Amino acid sequence: MENSLKNIKSIIDNVLGASKRDYCGSGGWFEYNCPHCADINNGPDNKYNFAINIEQFYGHCWKCGYRGKLSKVIKKYGSSIDVEEYREELSILKESKLYTFNNPILDSLDDSLNDSDLELPQGFKLIKKDDYYCQEAYKYLINRGLNDTIIENYRIGYIGKYKGKFSNRIVIPSYDSFGDLNYWIARDYTGTSYFKILNAEVDKKKITFNESLINWYEPITLVEGPFDHIVVPNSIPLLGKVLTKDSDIYNKIIEKSQSYINIFLDDDALSDAYKIYKLLNTDLPGKIKIIKCPDGYDASDYYKLYGNKGILSLLKTAHHLDEYSLTFNSF
Repeated sequence: MENSLKNIKSIIDNVLGASKRDYCGSGGWFEYNCPHCADINNGPDNKYNFAINIEQFYGHCWKCGYRGKLSKVIKKYGSSIDVEEYREELSILKESKLYTFNNPILDSLDDSLNDSDLELPQGFKLIKKDDYYCQEAYKYLINRGLNDTIIENYRIGYIGKYKGKFSNRIVIPSYDSFGDLNYWIARDYTGTSYFKILNAEVDKKKITFNESLINWYEPITLVEGPFDHIVVPNSIPLLGKVLTKDSDIYNKIIEKSQSYINIFLDDDALSDAYKIYKLLNTDLPGKIKIIKCPDGYDASDYYKLYGNKGILSLLKTAHHLDEYSLTFNSF
């Protein structure tokens, strides 16, 4: 194990140059010149703002904000030999029973070396109130009851008018626990597109939408879509009506959740909510609750009419199912 971590350090040294000091603090941190800053400035600035943790396989720059898994850094700035050597060292660590660091991404890191980095759709720009070109998109969000704080907190963007399937769309991005983009949805805001919603070509079972924003110590609410998610506090969108045991969301809930799990689906999805309740209640008995959405609404629609107070009032109705409901599929 120790040799593999030393070898990973050597690979990073080969890709980025020598670190400034052995440890910047503790816990496996090293300081390097930031490669992204070097791209911007046409050369290294010798500020050593890029902090890398070889025990968590992650790095971030204090100056420019560049961040990501080491696989991302090695793929972009290293050689094919560096990539192969890094994959080999990860494989050794995975197989070693001596590896005891708390690192939930180790199992998928070497596989991610084979995937291209996900990017936001071409033409994406953040929505800003004073940007003339996004006024139609901005007005669409305001008409849904949203405000500047929500738009900024969820880094909601838009794609304006141009030839292509992504024209005239609101884009809601998703970022994993390390701040890396892992999904996005693009919704037509004109009502004229044949495809109302377009999604990133990523297996939905393998991601937890906006995991970086989840507080695992507070009650978590499962909702259907991203527009429900941005108006329901501490929520996770299922990107549908189904939850399965082989999904990332399910496994993250079982592993990390320290409080109640609310199930808050659309008014027409009570049977789906019931199935999810039974699934989670098996492993987390007594911690699962149901919220019944008023007839004719989803969370986003309800927020549009009643705002934060309306959503909070519904969250207060969260309740456990009794034995009769569990037995006879009745709410």
